[in-house]
Amino acid sequence: MKIKLSRNVLHILHLMLMFLLVSIVASACGMNETLIVGVETGFEPFAYVEGDDEKGFDIDLWRSAAEKAGIKYKFKAMSQGEMMSALKRGEIDVALAGITIQEDRKRDFDFTLPYYDTGLVMLTLKDNDSIRNVTDLKGKVVATKSGSSAYEYASKVKGIKEIRAFPAIEQAYEALLNKQVDVAIFDEANAKHYMNEHMQGKVKIVGNMLTNEQYAFAFQKGNRLVGRVNNALRELSENGTYEKLYEKWFGRKPDSKPGDT
Repeated sequence: MKIKLSRNVLHILHLMLMFLLVSIVASACGMNETLIVGVETGFEPFAYVEGDDEKGFDIDLWRSAAEKAGIKYKFKAMSQGEMMSALKRGEIDVALAGITIQEDRKRDFDFTLPYYDTGLVMLTLKDNDSIRNVTDLKGKVVATKSGSSAYEYASKVKGIKEIRAFPAIEQAYEALLNKQVDVAIFDEANAKHYMNEHMQGKVKIVGNMLTNEQYAFAFQKGNRLVGRVNNALRELSENGTYEKLYEKWFGRKPDSKPGDT
């Protein structure tokens, strides 16, 4: 026996089928997913928390990229050391903290296009003339941030008397000001920011840049949204948004942009 369906019923069934297909595609692409985004609590001017607000270049760039990519998210403030462990365990989906792209990290995480070029520098007290380059670190006490590329670098320098790793880089700078350490090693942009904003006239950067590094957003391995974020970063580079955010936080135009070859 054949059952004839009215035109209205067929239309309703068609709409229901289309809605189901869209839902399946959206779910597969992660469009309905709310990402947990770990943010550094004290890494000025990239990512930091001021009161109840997340601020910094990384924060603004992520907000713009996520909006372009149609990604839902919520921030979770934490230190960088616990952030990378949480990302590896799958407790968060993305990490924003000036994360340096490193070959060994690629085994555990997926990175977006790089969005900032940087490197490590040495910071000493203004009146300290005993440290001019890496070879002068022999017998010295070095401060840096635990779990950072700066800590890894310092660990490979022969002759250092002691490395004191702090959960937050401002604690390392405080130890330098209090003469508890001889030198602090960390990322150039952050070191310059703290030197100008919080330690003006008290410290100086010595020697050449120790490394050449790049920052990127770090995702849990295998996350399907990395490609969409990369496309969003390219679009932000092309429409001028990236340059505006860069000038806002660093006071100059960028030498390169995400997607540059």
